[in-house]
Amino acid sequence: MLESLFAHIPFDRHRLINTSDLEEAQHRIGNVLSPYSLRVVRGQVIHSRLELLSCGAMSLIRMRHGYGADISVDPHSGTLDGYYLIVLPTRGNAVFQFGESSFDVSPKSAVILSPGKRFYFTASADYEQILLRLECKAIDEAWRRLTSQDEAPFICFETAVHPQTAGWQALMPMLQWVARCTVSGHASDHAFGHATGDVHRNTQTALLAETEMLLATTLLLHQPHNMAAQLWPAPAPSIPASVRRAQTYMLDHMGESIPVGMVASHCGLSVRHLQALFSDECGLPPLQWLRAQRLQAIRHALQAGEARSISETALRFGFTHLGEFSRAYRKAFGETATQTRGGGK
Repeated sequence: MLESLFAHIPFDRHRLINTSDLEEAQHRIGNVLSPYSLRVVRGQVIHSRLELLSCGAMSLIRMRHGYGADISVDPHSGTLDGYYLIVLPTRGNAVFQFGESSFDVSPKSAVILSPGKRFYFTASADYEQILLRLECKAIDEAWRRLTSQDEAPFICFETAVHPQTAGWQALMPMLQWVARCTVSGHASDHAFGHATGDVHRNTQTALLAETEMLLATTLLLHQPHNMAAQLWPAPAPSIPASVRRAQTYMLDHMGESIPVGMVASHCGLSVRHLQALFSDECGLPPLQWLRAQRLQAIRHALQAGEARSISETALRFGFTHLGEFSRAYRKAFGETATQTRGGGK
């Protein structure tokens, strides 16, 4: 799947490293990416190869390192410095280790490596990968555009990008677009004259800059990361429609005596189902919830000076037993209704 995505990119014309000397390969690959330690786990290294295409500030890298042997790769600093890597296996398999967590990757999955997150990996003898390098400043700029904040926080993406997830579904079209722009840009180097080529290259540079920003924005919006809650605040929990309907009905009839069976019937529910919904959503059974609303309404009327008398106000809001009302009011608010009213009768 991933190999076919980049099948039309002329990697062969941009080969930087092509050697059977493992030490040479390690040194030169370290200069392109980051210095690292390499250990042969099993087998014998036959060949290493690296091809790099610049895509504006981004880079597309196709790499086969240590072909013929299972290898273990451990960055000297333990992490990346100043850039992110989207790792797209095209053959074989690898296991990326992050502390106690490990991720198996193959041509059916991808990995995002974030700067500051320590890792190492082991790869099979036939492992090949395409890497998309994205600079930190692109993620920072995309964050500022999305949030209008002056400073961008450190962003650490969730490592695994599995098929059928939102991150994968959003990333694949972006990778197709990057591949298309790369092919178009490098083809234009040979297809135009000097003057026309300069104009086209300026257009291509602008297109790649926008592509880089679109890719960074796509990752921020669709791939989970440590600051995602600031971009997608958790919505307030929704109240089921049947509970809202029951609440509206009880508030409209606050001054009346309402059996719970009548409320349940109005909502088309059994009494038991309505009580369970209210307990889950409100923490109270329906009539206890209504009682709390009645007490709040009475308190508001007393504080606003809208009550001609305490007893009349209590009756107006559905309390028919004044002794019960007095006890409930004091328990709810820690003072008597008279004290709330300011000493009036």
